[in-house]
Amino acid sequence: MKHKSNNLEYYTQKPGVGISLIVTLFSSIFLIGALLSKESEYNSYQGIAFLSLICEFIYGVGVSFMLLRNKETYIHLAPFLILNWLIGCFSLNVFIPVFQDLPIWVYFTTVAFCVSNFFIYSNSDESRSTSIAFFINGLSFLLILYFAIYLIPIMPFSFLGIIALGLGFYGLVPAIVIIIHTITILRYINRDKNYVVSFSGGILVVVISLIVFTAGLNIESRKINQFGRINSFDQNSELPYYISISQNLKPNFFNEILLKKDLVYIPLHDIFDFRTFDSFGSKQFNERKIHNPFISIAYLFCKDLNLDNDDKINILKSNFDKRLETEEQLWSGKDLFTKTIKEDVKIYPETRLAYTEITMNIACEKDTRGEKEAIYSFQLPEGSVATSLSLWVNGIERKGVLTTKEKAKAAYKQIVGVEYRDPSLMQWKEGNKVVVRVFPINYKTPRTFKCGFTTPLKVEDNQMKYQSLSIKGPNISNAETTSRIQTVGNTKIETSKDFELNKGYYINQSKGLDDWEAYMPLTKVSNSFAWKNKIYEVKDIQKTTIPFKPSEIILDLNSSWTTKQIESFVELNKTNLFVIVNGKKKEINKDNFKAIELEFEDLHYSLLPLYEISRNSLIITKCGTFSANFEELEDSNYLKKIRTETKDRNLKVINISPDINPFWQTVKEQKYVDFFQTSLKNSLDLIHKKQFVLFKTDTNTVNIPPANISITESPQTSAIKTNGPNHIYRMYAFGKVLEEQVKIQNDSLVQNQYVDLAKDANIVTPISSLIVLETDEDYKNNGIEKNVDTLGNASINNDGAVPEPHEWLLIILGSTILFFYYKKHKKQTI
Repeated sequence: MKHKSNNLEYYTQKPGVGISLIVTLFSSIFLIGALLSKESEYNSYQGIAFLSLICEFIYGVGVSFMLLRNKETYIHLAPFLILNWLIGCFSLNVFIPVFQDLPIWVYFTTVAFCVSNFFIYSNSDESRSTSIAFFINGLSFLLILYFAIYLIPIMPFSFLGIIALGLGFYGLVPAIVIIIHTITILRYINRDKNYVVSFSGGILVVVISLIVFTAGLNIESRKINQFGRINSFDQNSELPYYISISQNLKPNFFNEILLKKDLVYIPLHDIFDFRTFDSFGSKQFNERKIHNPFISIAYLFCKDLNLDNDDKINILKSNFDKRLETEEQLWSGKDLFTKTIKEDVKIYPETRLAYTEITMNIACEKDTRGEKEAIYSFQLPEGSVATSLSLWVNGIERKGVLTTKEKAKAAYKQIVGVEYRDPSLMQWKEGNKVVVRVFPINYKTPRTFKCGFTTPLKVEDNQMKYQSLSIKGPNISNAETTSRIQTVGNTKIETSKDFELNKGYYINQSKGLDDWEAYMPLTKVSNSFAWKNKIYEVKDIQKTTIPFKPSEIILDLNSSWTTKQIESFVELNKTNLFVIVNGKKKEINKDNFKAIELEFEDLHYSLLPLYEISRNSLIITKCGTFSANFEELEDSNYLKKIRTETKDRNLKVINISPDINPFWQTVKEQKYVDFFQTSLKNSLDLIHKKQFVLFKTDTNTVNIPPANISITESPQTSAIKTNGPNHIYRMYAFGKVLEEQVKIQNDSLVQNQYVDLAKDANIVTPISSLIVLETDEDYKNNGIEKNVDTLGNASINNDGAVPEPHEWLLIILGSTILFFYYKKHKKQTI
């Protein structure tokens, strides 16, 4: 160690080393500052990078002159010269993006190359440390070689740039470094075979890694293209081309990289095409665009996917849950993070409902410039509805106003895109999702918003289960999170994460937002809510078992089915048992079921042609968690036929999985089929008995299957106690809107009727959204009427019955009498 310390001290005393250290330190600081500023969209980052270029230019000219004049005296400065040339290249790239945006590993690899040069160029005889340096140098050498080859097309411009400004020299730097370094390496490796082995070993590690990575990409790319070619023979043109690929694509690391070509990862053939990366197709994909040399080289040896960018985005949405990344974003959301989260849950065991209020504080990284837009996605448990939205404006909470989704979207675009002022928007999305947008956010002005969701408690095995919300948004993982649970009544609960009972509340403090569940004993329902001379009463759901002899039984097979599950149905010996293969019906029996199973081993979700299935058929499905949804199929003939030719076929569906994917969720909600979720054993029993289970329906009843409850509307009478929360009515209204969704799409009068119902209950639905605007004048200017005589926004502390007009009169009269009585009594005591 002492020997190494002496060597370092000796080296620093050599001519020019001191000034080289100072220049390298300052130019590195300037480069790091420029990169951080660019990431933060700081408007003056180009000036910071230019300071580094000035330092590099003066230093580079000076050291180059000294080396040419007296090589033996100043040869030890060559590693400093190479290091500072490369710093200059990256500094120039900040405001003339020749290299485009680079991943952080590129900078670290370049640093490793330059640091190893100091050991190699030092003429040291310490073979062990120098061998390690040669190995590291071999690992990083290929990156510099890549940049040298990569810049060949602009070398003519670089020569012109040298004549004009001198900056063009940096376009030649990688090539010059490769020439100097190759000559130096060849000279040194002749001295010791260990150096050859170490340097070659480093190169070999990179080459082998690249070959393995490229092979993985190639396997996936061939598989994806094969799906496309095979399915091109399918005469069913009702579905978009990309769907067959999406159905057969199991999400993994390699196929995600392939799908992100052009969208996130820049291929080499596009490097010098200085187009903006917003316009790859009609759809937007909100991920940073990166030039990753490792991936760019691998792309050269992979066959292109026969997909346009919109198709790739649709596959990323359905197979990789990238729907949030495809949301239209009017302003950048870079450098935003979620600072704090307050998760407040109130459970109503007697109604089997819960209300969850999420309060979030959003902030920007330090020194961030410009206004930012935050977008959050809330994945809700089945049957849940969004019931409140608030945004703090100038320190005051402003509550959301419910209006049609078209008016809300137009107002948000106008105020964010044109006027740059304060709004927040909450929108319904298919698959139990809600998206919330907040604008503007900057470093000086963090924002706080609050949203609330009414959710049914899921009944499982004689227990009720509350399931937490899954949230995606700006950097949630480091947020300071406080979770609180309270129950109405004395119901005891057990949770999957640690909560401490404190003053009647269950409290947990943590970082980020974990998925968790709370369990409680199943409680008998007995509650109701009064609103506008109507009573909304919670009752046990009424199931009825009807005789049902299906004309056909269709097994909706996919890769999640097991051989035993298929065999269970085949052993029923039904002559009307079929599967759908490539859009055609095929009989399945004991002799062929194993062969048929192989045809579905890569199918991860199906989209059955429901409009072609025989009337009165029974479909047995086993859902996964992902699929395309109605939104992605909007322009297809398939969806048009589903909407117009399915509902009158009296199709019954049994799902033997506890999960439900977005496609079946929408089919179920919009009542295209009768849908029942149960176990494999129960489904076999129903087929054997020629029965089907229906939930009893009525014009004035809404069923909520996850909670095994129904909500019934009836005229108000004094005989029924109304001590339930207003969430009962909100859930009833949400169920009504979803039930009538098919009619709403084709009838503007019906749509207006159900928009009024949504306003009355203050719920976010396919036809209504919540929006917060900065001033009352903004609502007026955008044709949005504020909530009058409605339930308004839900609240964790105010969930009881809202007094009727005559009740308000009695309350005011009673309060007045009490006031005068108190005043008179006070005078008498004095």
